[in-house]
Amino acid sequence: MNNPLSISIINSKKIDLKVLLIFNKLSDFKNEIYDGFLSQINGRASVDLYIHSISNHNSRHFEEVIHEKVDSYDYFAIMLHASHLNEDILKTVNSIPKEKLLILDKRNEFIRGNYACVYQDFEADIYEALTKAKNLITKYKTLNFVIQEKYFYSLAIMEGVTLFALENNLTYNIYTEVNEEIIRKNEAYLVLSERFLAEILKNCNTKNLQIGLDVGILSYNETPVKEVLSGGITVVTTDHFQLGKTAADLILNGKKEHIRNPFLFIQRNSL
Repeated sequence: MNNPLSISIINSKKIDLKVLLIFNKLSDFKNEIYDGFLSQINGRASVDLYIHSISNHNSRHFEEVIHEKVDSYDYFAIMLHASHLNEDILKTVNSIPKEKLLILDKRNEFIRGNYACVYQDFEADIYEALTKAKNLITKYKTLNFVIQEKYFYSLAIMEGVTLFALENNLTYNIYTEVNEEIIRKNEAYLVLSERFLAEILKNCNTKNLQIGLDVGILSYNETPVKEVLSGGITVVTTDHFQLGKTAADLILNGKKEHIRNPFLFIQRNSL
């Protein structure tokens, strides 16, 4: 079992409001959410960050953590890994008093009651982003969607991509792996994973295909390196920093709203 990481942010003045922020792991995206959360809290609450791999294999430990801490915190802000949700985990989440519960990133129909939530609408977000970039995408003859099936949001994004392609009479393909055969001139690629992005760039280099001219690339989720990689990679991404800020605002104001997070299209040279 992985050892959980707990980090306390302590303010020198007396603070009554206590928040437990629960992530399944740290990543560039979650760091952005965390930074946005703390920037909006701005010392008005004490925040503990608890890192724990919530999965089907250790739901009992998650249950123990929540039950142990439920009376010690005013809010539980939880980012659930939707691929690993089971009945026990949902039961534990539903055991948290709803006035203390805030769900981050993805709504779940099996979480009952009046609770706060900041979420992505994966299907609508990608459809609207592609529509905004329509003139850039339709200059290519085909749109290829390259996914990793393990990503829980892949299917929802696929629905949005399919709708966009059908409405615009655009040929499209869906791939779950990258090889030399799928890299073709005059085609565009929407890529979910960093690994697949690297493989596409390597194949384009091998075939002497110019990014942004011979081949279009649109990458999912912003990272700093994409600003400079191959002259700049065009990105579609939720605003992770804003997600954290909005979550903190809901807590500070005691709101129980469900708020859709902004989704961005960042144009660079790769499309």
